Amino acid sequence: MDNELQEAAVGAISHVFETMFFVFLEPYTPDSGDPPPSPWSPDEHWLKSSLGFQGNLRGHLRLFMPFPLAQDLATNFLGLEEEASEQQVIDMTKEITNMICGNLFSRYDRVQGYALTIPEAEVIGFGESAGPGPSPERLRLDFLAEDQMIRIEIQMED
Repeated sequence: MDNELQEAAVGAISHVFETMFFVFLEPYTPDSGDPPPSPWSPDEHWLKSSLGFQGNLRGHLRLFMPFPLAQDLATNFLGLEEEASEQQVIDMTKEITNMICGNLFSRYDRVQGYALTIPEAEVIGFGESAGPGPSPERLRLDFLAEDQMIRIEIQMED
């Protein structure tokens, strides 16, 4: 996978979380010596959001994050006094994915425009957040936010 795309992806997700949610992300790799994030429970639900993109590159961007983190982000972002509902959390997660993808391609390829599909999101189980590992066609980046894992995957298509 292209190093320039990886740098643009790290910059895009960091920018969106910092400017929109005042959350600072730290890159995470299992071999970095850092302990795994907690809470890390197989019973924990996650959100998976995805959208397709087409331009000089074609593929899908997927965002995974623990439901409790997404719920906190949505509650704060919307200025709610009570916890955000599941639908509000799903809608906010779709919007984050849209912002990350738009920011990514404005950083990566300033000349070419990209068409984005409508984001989709769903609540998933913990095991579904793992997905297949990195490959030449897939970029996977993990981050820690408030001691919880956030994952972004970019899957290229021909």
